[in-house]
Amino acid sequence: MDQIKGLFIDIAGVLIEDNRAIKGVVDTLNHLREKYKIRLLTNTTTKTVKEIHQLLIQLGFIIEKKEIITAPVAAKIILKKKDITTIYPVVNKQILPDFKEFTIDKNKPEAIIIGDIGTTWDFNLLNNLFKYMMGGTELIALHKSKFWKRKGELQLDIGMFVEGLEYATGKNATVIGKPSSSFFDAALQSINLLKHEIIMIGDDIDGDIGGAQHFGLKAFLVKTGKYNENFVAASSIKPDKIIPSFKNLFEKL
Repeated sequence: MDQIKGLFIDIAGVLIEDNRAIKGVVDTLNHLREKYKIRLLTNTTTKTVKEIHQLLIQLGFIIEKKEIITAPVAAKIILKKKDITTIYPVVNKQILPDFKEFTIDKNKPEAIIIGDIGTTWDFNLLNNLFKYMMGGTELIALHKSKFWKRKGELQLDIGMFVEGLEYATGKNATVIGKPSSSFFDAALQSINLLKHEIIMIGDDIDGDIGGAQHFGLKAFLVKTGKYNENFVAASSIKPDKIIPSFKNLFEKL
């Protein structure tokens, strides 16, 4: 632990739940930030960085916008690298400003961007996306999470739709958020540390823990948020540590 200089931290389920801070984590993060470099890594696709930052500040966290890494931010980098200019964003309208540099084209887009659109998924939408992909349009998924937690209950996430489109078309999506190594690499480049100097803390055994370990990081799983004992026990992924809550991280460090 003496080698640790930075922390990658998931937001939903680790620091906050339903837009409220989890007990004890505000003071813990603010205290750890005095000693460690911090990056908050989130697959959230319903809020801009500005909105996430405003919420965290309101809850008492001391954090800067540059310390927040989101999937839409990483997606823009990927789109520019691929020289893609026209997109069909299937995302929450709240984050459309994140893609204002691109032209929205629902007739012949170069890429489809998939994010969270709540309960508005239907067969016609999925079938249209299928047709675009069969015609050569690229699929870019802001993440591929299986489920998330809202109001105390687990709910399906967009991973099943991404997986379904991949299966039907025989084509692979470019996945941006956790567990994608490109997402962890973007965070690593922003923090200017070596992999062995960083710990990832998350509540998702697949996206947070599995993704981080595959990238070469140590990863701690918290028993808050979407943590499910049976799901973790059945997983082949083994966290480096399991702790009750983020507030207990200080005891480990």
